Amino acid sequence: MKAFDLFLDSGDVKKQIPDRNLSNSLIKDSIKRLEYAKYSSLSNENAKYVYENVYDSLREAADSVLFLKGFKSFSHEATISFLQNFDEFSIGELTEFDRMRRKRNGMKYYGKSCSIEDVKEAIEFAENILKKIVLLQKKL
Repeated sequence: MKAFDLFLDSGDVKKQIPDRNLSNSLIKDSIKRLEYAKYSSLSNENAKYVYENVYDSLREAADSVLFLKGFKSFSHEATISFLQNFDEFSIGELTEFDRMRRKRNGMKYYGKSCSIEDVKEAIEFAENILKKIVLLQKKL
């Protein structure tokens, strides 16, 4: 995973004034999106859409931390990379989050599929990471 500073240097992330209101709004949306995904009726036909919602809930939550610290990301990869700055997340967790990003991109842009089991695993992972992000966001 690339260092966050590389995204700043490339312009994929911009420095801005910290925005607690936007951060709080994103956390709320993130929680709602994950709840929506969890309670969606899951089938082979909609698994990829539910997976996208699970991933997007984590990305929104991670973006909430960026906004709180005065950054705006134009890259999902940069958003995940930013979490390396906090001890709350292990390299394994961030690697899994990035794997979810790549899987979601494969589904969204390259017609890849997703199984119901993939979605269930993603939901379980997302619940744990989202809890950590919510606690971190409150602490900052």
